[in-house]
Amino acid sequence: MRLKPLGFLDTRTLCEREARISFKTDKKSKRGRDSTMKFSHKKFSCDTEIYYKDKDIIVRFFDSSKEQEEDDIINLVIVDPGYGYLCLKYKGDAALLSGFLDEDVFSSDDYIDAAISFIEVLSPNSKYVYTPYHITLFKQTSFIEYNGEY
Repeated sequence: MRLKPLGFLDTRTLCEREARISFKTDKKSKRGRDSTMKFSHKKFSCDTEIYYKDKDIIVRFFDSSKEQEEDDIINLVIVDPGYGYLCLKYKGDAALLSGFLDEDVFSSDDYIDAAISFIEVLSPNSKYVYTPYHITLFKQTSFIEYNGEY
């Protein structure tokens, strides 16, 4: 397991090398998310939703093509859990980064570093503060669901 603090890095340069970021929209949608963006690293690309509260940020990594539109939520609904979440939470002069990422998608350190860089670029304060982190990699083994049919 990697244990290295990320504070005081020039994350904008790191992110430009490690992951490409493109804005899709920067306004609040009907569903209440603050913005959506595209995350890309090497051959992998997915959608993200970014939620803000003061300086804190939560990023959800997912595939928007697997989500139903409002009109499609009638009977049988398959809810896709996405690829994970990262949360950057400020505490005084430091920040804590935590989250869960799907091990099948974020399969190596460089993919995880790109996700970390992605959230740090979204927060201009992050490059000036000490930021320890703990990110759990998960592997889906089973699930529980209610989908309207049974």
